[in-house]
Amino acid sequence: MNYVKYIRDKVGHNAINLTGVNVLIINDNNQVLLQKRGTFPYKWGLVGGITELGESLEETAVREAKEETGLDIKELHLLGTTSGANCFIDFPNGDKAYFITVGYFTKSFSGTLEIDNLETKELKFFSYEELPDNMPNSHRIMIDKYYR
Repeated sequence: MNYVKYIRDKVGHNAINLTGVNVLIINDNNQVLLQKRGTFPYKWGLVGGITELGESLEETAVREAKEETGLDIKELHLLGTTSGANCFIDFPNGDKAYFITVGYFTKSFSGTLEIDNLETKELKFFSYEELPDNMPNSHRIMIDKYYR
């Protein structure tokens, strides 16, 4: 089931709360994996997405990591949350949403990075000092929490 479509069919473009996850995948050099998005907001950001109806947050993290990177992740550690006015997005199609996001980090992953050229245009590990400027606020907050 596509939860966002299900809700949008009921409420149209009105503002809604959406619950999701972000995952900091950290390599042996203490660099974080970022995804250059192929969908709005077309920025560099953390791996993650919206939780489907009945799905646990951890299941969402594992599913989204696989879909967006090709990697299998495990040993998730809770990092924190972001929510509120700083996490509002007004989409080009008129949809409005406040994102409630739970952040995890892991250093345990396997597989080969895969780019689908739809949702993901590029994947790259960045050191904290080399993070791109073009990132959502909430993702930067989560990264700052990890590196503090």
